[in-house]
Amino acid sequence: MGNKNSGPRPKPTALRLLMGVTRRDRLNPDEPVPPAGEVVEPAGLSRGGRQVWAELAPLALAMRTLTTADVRVFGTLCELQATLQRASRAKDSKVPEVAAGGVKLEKEVAAVIRPYYALFGLEPVSRARIAVAKPAEAAPVVSKWAGALK
Repeated sequence: MGNKNSGPRPKPTALRLLMGVTRRDRLNPDEPVPPAGEVVEPAGLSRGGRQVWAELAPLALAMRTLTTADVRVFGTLCELQATLQRASRAKDSKVPEVAAGGVKLEKEVAAVIRPYYALFGLEPVSRARIAVAKPAEAAPVVSKWAGALK
């Protein structure tokens, strides 16, 4: 048990291996790995959610924080952002009740959306806490004995 302040979040096994942790009791051999494949926009997004997806998905894909396993959560982020944008537009209404409702909704959604941005590294502080494996580069295989007999 515990709460969100019970300590730091555990590091992924791949990151622990890169850091040189070799004790098997500190590694999770059964850590789930998202399946490979193309990330596709989920069905059921609103028009505003699709616009946000088109804006943010390429960024998250380039940073390698969006995988096929994260599509639904990222869709929720897009819907929340679309709601936040609608609330911001409602603040400009000439009807005082609509403007006040927009302010209230904007405040509520802003509090809910922040952890979603942190999950995908879409804010500066969260990028410092996220570690993703670098893409494998095709380096030429060179023997340590190459050129030794020259």
